[in-house]
This record gives sequence, structure tokens and C-alpha cells, in this order.
Amino acid sequence: MEEDNLLFIGAILSIALGGLSLRLVRRNQTLAWNEAIAAHILCLMFITKGIQNAATGYVNQSTGTEWQFWVELGFSMDYVFSSSVLAISLLYPVPLLRNIKQVKIGLSLVAGFTLYRLTLDIVGLNFTALGLPGIIYYAAAIIWGSVYFKFRLISSEKRNDSTRNISLLAGLFTTLVLGHVWMWWPGLLLQAEYFFYFDLGGGNFTSTLWDYMWMSGYSIGIAAGLAMICTEVYLTINGDSNKLLYILLPYFILGIVGFSVYTAYDDAGFVINSQKTDILQIWSVFTTNLHFTIARPIIAMYILLKFGLFDINEETKPMAKMMSIILIVVATSAILELVQAVIPINQMISAALLGIIIAFGIGWEEKSFNNLVSNQAPIRDGIDKKWFPEISIPRKYINRIDLACLVYCLISLLVAFVIWEMDILLQIAIERGAQNDL
Repeated sequence: MEEDNLLFIGAILSIALGGLSLRLVRRNQTLAWNEAIAAHILCLMFITKGIQNAATGYVNQSTGTEWQFWVELGFSMDYVFSSSVLAISLLYPVPLLRNIKQVKIGLSLVAGFTLYRLTLDIVGLNFTALGLPGIIYYAAAIIWGSVYFKFRLISSEKRNDSTRNISLLAGLFTTLVLGHVWMWWPGLLLQAEYFFYFDLGGGNFTSTLWDYMWMSGYSIGIAAGLAMICTEVYLTINGDSNKLLYILLPYFILGIVGFSVYTAYDDAGFVINSQKTDILQIWSVFTTNLHFTIARPIIAMYILLKFGLFDINEETKPMAKMMSIILIVVATSAILELVQAVIPINQMISAALLGIIIAFGIGWEEKSFNNLVSNQAPIRDGIDKKWFPEISIPRKYINRIDLACLVYCLISLLVAFVIWEMDILLQIAIERGAQNDL
């Protein structure tokens, strides 16, 4: 199935870019403490997200009880993604944790939250309100949204390139997390069934309260997105345009088209299964799933390059350029493969098109890469120093975040294996009457 192929492609892309990015971030000794921590977590977030994408692909292909292993592995990796969003939002672009004590407490709580959710899986209390579903949407909307509005609507005498860059960066992170949600904004405003009857867990597997908490996160995310795009339109009309407007617009335009698709077929969400009609599968693959697997790595790559989280020099430049080429080749191949699945194209023509597009893409990459590297966006120039407290944290301690993530991944593999062998998820499904939804 096309969506499974896209998941595996997204997995390869996320893991490759995350791994190479992590290597470059570790070499950059010039980063401020909050930037270094955020950069490490961002890279690890996409490595684990790639593992989750692969696990989800294997779930869709499972024929026996092994689906429990892949489901649990996917959820345990998603816990890293959620906690990473929480951690980065507290640190970057503007740190909310103001001293070393707050940093220790804040990051410890985030790490503890990850282990807490993994523990819920072990004791069979996953898919309940105890796991605080949808919390990352609250964090993205409230924290990054507040940073965006604070610096985007700052008084004109204090407004400069750095304030615009901070608001752009906050908007990019918000888009990374909430982009797929924004494509459902008409469903919220027009009270469409496909939005309000959304059921991520499928049938009885999740409780009504769990579904409500998840959808409340979507709702606040849509509210934040609408406020952001209205702000951008207003400021653009008044002569203060920002690149963020052109990033937000496609999501909300696709939402209008998606409203017609979902209401016509009386269906909901991005969950794809064999009962869905072809048009719904195609729409889901080309919108929400494409955001998950392709758009998110592109946004992350742009953030790392544009905002100076890489130290690009003669030694690191070849690796950074290789990452850009991997991104272009894999993304182009994936999109062309999806188009070919929808519109039958002769393989010779498809191969020729792929070669032409990649050739143009690599040529464009050379110019774009040099532009990004030579025109990095500052976020501290001309900004009151109170927004960026100086905290001394040795890099050896920051680098230990990578080791902690590796240990967590190994523990997650063990937990997933135990849950599979003990049929814990299968028992939960039977107890909750959801076995027919599997």
C-alpha cells in the first residue's frame, strides 16, 4: 500500500537526517546552552520518529500477534517525540527555564513523564486519560504560540530582524507539530462529524475521555493556527511580511479542500484502513501522511541550517550538503512514487522524470544551501539580554542526552517484546471490546 511505503520512506529519511544532524550538532561548540540542548533533542526526536514510522508500517503489514510488538514500539517512540516537544518548547527559541535549578527540574520532569507513560503501558493503563493525551498540542499552541505573538506583535520601535526570526522560529516549530491538525480547521468551525467523531484508537480501544482530551488538543492547536495566520495576513497588509505566511497558507487551503472530501465520504481523520475509499486513502496520503513523513524532516532541516545550529565550515560542509541531497532525492522519489500510484505512468517515463527532477533539485540545492549558510538568521542581535539568561552547562553533560535516549530505546525494545509475549495489548483489546477493531 502507498501509505506503508511512505511510512518506510519517512523512516529512512528521519533516521538518516537525524543521525547526520546529531553528528554535526555535537561538533558545534559555539552554541549557547539552550540551543545546544534543543539541537540535540531535535535530532534525537527525528531518529525516534523514524523508528516509529517504521514500526507503524510493520503494524499495517502484520498478520499475527506480532502487531503488539510494533504497536508498543511505535508508542514508546512517540513518547520521546512528545517529551521532546515539551523540552524544546521550554528552551528554544526563548528559554522559559531561567536558571540551572529550573533546567534540572524541568528536564527531569520531562524525562520522568516519558518513563511514566512507558510504565502505564507495562501495567495496562495505556490509552487512558492518565497518559495525558494531546499534551504536546497544548504545549506547542500555548508556549510557542505565546512566544510567536510576543515577538511578532512587539512594538514597532523594538521590532527588528531578530524579533522577526524568533517569531518565525516559533511558528516553524508550531507548524512542525500542528501542521496536520490545521488541515481540519473547517471541521472544527463548521462542527463537521469527521472532526468531532474522530477516534484515533479505533472503536472501544480508547476511552471517551481519552478521545476528548486528544481532540481538545487539536482544537486549541487549530485556534492558535488561525490566530497566527490572521496575524500574518494583517501584518503583511501593513507592510511587514514574513515567510511564515507562505508556510501556513497551504495547510489552511488544503483544509478547505479536505472539508469537501471528508464530508462527502462521511469519514474522519488520518487513520487509514482497508475500509476507506480510494479517494480518502489518496487524500490522507498526500496531506496528513505527507506532513508526517516528508514535511516534518524538511522543517527540521531548515531550522538546523537557517538558525545556525550547525557550524558549517570546510570540514562539516560536505556532510551538510549530503544531508540536503538525501532530503531532495528521497522526498522527490517518494512524491513521484505516490503520483505514479494514483496516475499510471510508464516506468521509463517515470525514471526519466525522476532523473530530471533530481537534476534540477540538486542544482537548486546548491544555490539554496549556500544561501542558507551565508544568510543565517540571528535571534539575539538587538534583543534585551533578559530573554537569554547565561547558564554554564558543560557540553559533556549535554552530550549525555544522546546516551540516555539510546538506553531508553533499548528499554523500549525490551518492553515491546515483553508486551508481545504476554499478549498484554491483545488482552486489553478483549477487555475493552475492541478486538473487532484490530
